[in-house]
Amino acid sequence: MGAGADCANVETLRVCWNAGVPRVVGPATARGPARAPAFTCNGTHCEQRHPRMPDTGEWQCSDSAGATICRGGERAAGVAPAPADPAWRCGARRGGPPGERVCVDLSPDFPDGRARGWRCHTLYEGPVRRSCDRDADAHTLGDTCERARPCVDGSRCVDGVCVPEPPAPACWLETDCGGGRCRFGSCLGAGT
Repeated sequence: MGAGADCANVETLRVCWNAGVPRVVGPATARGPARAPAFTCNGTHCEQRHPRMPDTGEWQCSDSAGATICRGGERAAGVAPAPADPAWRCGARRGGPPGERVCVDLSPDFPDGRARGWRCHTLYEGPVRRSCDRDADAHTLGDTCERARPCVDGSRCVDGVCVPEPPAPACWLETDCGGGRCRFGSCLGAGT
């Protein structure tokens, strides 16, 4: 991709957006030196203690079609600030409390390294955990696509796989988007 391209890992692929046009450019790049704990599995259910977060702030996270979206970021009491994880894309939340941010990771951790076939969410009772259950019917970013198998809302079929629109984190709820849709933490459509 030329100068001005914006790139991110999406599932196991590297995707770049040049002037908003997505293109798959190869396999995902390494996340860097930070290592997240391994998943422990029991049958089709797996959990990861202390999953990756955007930084050491306090976060509330949800999963959507293979992406993790978090809101918050207020510094936790007694916790020294640390550098942000570069895999996360962050922006100020529209309509949220002052200082609240929205962050998205388009390639979070999965038990087998792939989003396909998993439904995950974050648990907050006890230590924070990423909980994933096998679901063969789960549709995610990185899925193969064609006319008979369309992509999840907020993504499009590019080079035979579903990739998101260019990430511009700003929303947690639909109401944050002024009549548009909130998908993968970004506002799409009217009022964006």
